[in-house]
Amino acid sequence: MIWTPAFVFWTVMRQFGHEIVQDDFTELTFFQQIRVHVALGVVAGILFGSLEYFYDKNILKRVAFGKAVLIGSVSYLIAIIILISMGMRIFAKILQVELNWEIYHEFMFSKEMILLVFYCFLVGFFIDFFKQIDKKFGPGNLWRMLKGEFYDPKEDERIFMFLDLKSSTTLAEKLGHIKYSRLLQDCFQDLSIVEKYEAEIYQYVGDEAVLTWKKEEGLANANCLRAFFDFRDLLSDRSEYYLQEYGVVPEFKAGLNMGKIIVAEVGEIKREIAYHGDAINTAARIQDQCNELGQNMLISESLQERLELNADFSSSHVGDILLKGKSIKVNIFSIEAA
Repeated sequence: MIWTPAFVFWTVMRQFGHEIVQDDFTELTFFQQIRVHVALGVVAGILFGSLEYFYDKNILKRVAFGKAVLIGSVSYLIAIIILISMGMRIFAKILQVELNWEIYHEFMFSKEMILLVFYCFLVGFFIDFFKQIDKKFGPGNLWRMLKGEFYDPKEDERIFMFLDLKSSTTLAEKLGHIKYSRLLQDCFQDLSIVEKYEAEIYQYVGDEAVLTWKKEEGLANANCLRAFFDFRDLLSDRSEYYLQEYGVVPEFKAGLNMGKIIVAEVGEIKREIAYHGDAINTAARIQDQCNELGQNMLISESLQERLELNADFSSSHVGDILLKGKSIKVNIFSIEAA
């Protein structure tokens, strides 16, 4: 979607310089050149997209922002040069022309080719840069902020989960601050599994993460519950790694609630999307009850009534509880994976 218009734009820009740059390609009509570059854009999008997917999954997971952009951009540059070289060999065989070093050198170091490689490098750089920025705001939120979607406060109905590391104080004392921070980094890296359940990570606050769902996406197939249990299972599957690195397998507890909130873009020096309202505060207070009630997951009645629980989950009423800061008791349920 990005590389195709990028190549089309390159065609348009070439038209402004066609008196300076004359070659066999400029003898094609403008629309023929457009068709060629649309095809190139599709091929480049598939190839570079595949490369980017591989890097995201295997290399850039634990790399700093600047390094991620640099590695991605350099990878684009290398891939572009390799693709051009391969293309030259293919066309040479088709045209039955012998490709020697002098022809290759003249072609690769021509002004037109240097400009094309530099242009592709810039496109790749900006793709990586904005992808990393998008990760900072959360998938899709950068585009929403650019559109001004949250400039004026809006009411919405969402599901919130407060996810907290069990025995965090004890672990911090045992591991020390540096190693404890690395443990949190690993845990929150594994938390990316919730993406397949349509979860958005709203905030990281110390040893706590706040997740949110649009109402329809969180309720569908009980995604808001499955995200927690899949995350718990992933930590269990990686227990050998955690035991080797930290001497402990981390466990989390969660509190969930659904209700109406206000969403707005806030801040001047640092902008972010913020949620305000009783629904998010109640989710935090429900999570606070996990230790007192000896439960891993607690949810409010408002959420429990809307969920269609199947045989994968069991629900138990734990009581009407007066949560901190509230004047009315809240019906709370515990959830277990069957």
